[in-house]
Amino acid sequence: MSGATPPIPRAIAIRAVDWHLALLSGELDEPALQRWLCEHGDHRRAWEHIQATNQRLGSMLSPAAQAALLTPAGEQRRQAVKALSLLLFAAGAGSLGYQQLPWREALADMRTAAGERRRLTLPGGVQLAINSASAVNLQHNNETLDICLLAGEILLDSMGATQPALRVQSEQGLVSSHHASRFSVRSCGDQTRVDVLAGSVQVQPDALSQPPIVLEAGQALNFDRQRASAPGTANELDSAWVDNMLIAASTPLGSFLDTLSRHRKGFLGYDPQIAGLSVSGTYPLDDTDRILASLQRTLPVRLQTLSRYWVRVLPA
Repeated sequence: MSGATPPIPRAIAIRAVDWHLALLSGELDEPALQRWLCEHGDHRRAWEHIQATNQRLGSMLSPAAQAALLTPAGEQRRQAVKALSLLLFAAGAGSLGYQQLPWREALADMRTAAGERRRLTLPGGVQLAINSASAVNLQHNNETLDICLLAGEILLDSMGATQPALRVQSEQGLVSSHHASRFSVRSCGDQTRVDVLAGSVQVQPDALSQPPIVLEAGQALNFDRQRASAPGTANELDSAWVDNMLIAASTPLGSFLDTLSRHRKGFLGYDPQIAGLSVSGTYPLDDTDRILASLQRTLPVRLQTLSRYWVRVLPA
C-alpha cells in the first residue's frame, strides 16, 4: 500500500499562489508558467490543487482581502499571499474549518499591529475604535452595521449616530444594540468580554437557547458559547486605550502587565511573586519602554531584558 501524499513545500505553495493571481489579473506569462510547471512534480501538484479549489476562494475572501492579493508587489500583498497559501495548503490541503484558520486575521478588512490603535467613523456616524493587535471584518446594509471581531478589542459609540443599530459577532456569540450606546467587546481566548458604558446591549451566546441577556450602562460580563457570567460592574478606565492611555487605580501589577503586553511587540512576562503589587497612575501607551522604566523606579521590581522584544519583570 502506498504512503500518504507528501505535503507541498511552503515556498512552492506561495509561488503557485503568485502564478494564480497573475492569471486572475490578466498578467500571466504563460510560457514562464509552463517552464515552472515542468521543473518539478510538486509545482504541477500545487498548480492543479489551486485550480481545483478556485471556486471556493470567492466566497471565503473578503473584498479587502481580494484587493490586497491583487495589488502590486508590496508588504501588504506579500502578507496576503503567504496567508492564502496557508489556507490552501496547510493541514491536509484546506481541510481546516474556516473559523479556525489564522489567516482570517491577516486578511481582515481592518487590523492593527501590536502597539497600533485606530479610530474610524463608520456609516451613519458610528465611531469605531480598534485596539492594539486586533482584527475586524465589516458589513453594512440599510438597517444594521455588522462587525465580526476576529481578534483583540473594539469600542463602538453610536450615541450621536443616525443609524445606531449594531451587531458584533465574536467567536462565542453575538452582541447587539438597537439604540444609541457606547460599549466595548474584547476577545479573551475562549471567552468574550463586554463592557457597556452608555445605553444598553443584548448578549446571545451561540449555543445558548435562552433569550438574550440585557446589559445596561455600567454593567459588564464574560461569556462563552454555552453560558454567560452574572453581570458585574463595567470599568471605564479599561477603555482609556481609546485615548492612547493606560490608567491604573490600585490595579494588581500582574493584571497591569497583562494589559500592557497587548500594546507591546515581543514578550513581556513577570514573576508571580510580584503579581499582587499595587499600581496606580496614568501612562501614555506610545512608549511602553518608558512605562516599564517607571515601574522599576516606583516599585520593588527590576527588569530582566534580553532584547527590546523580550522583557521580564522580577522582584528587586
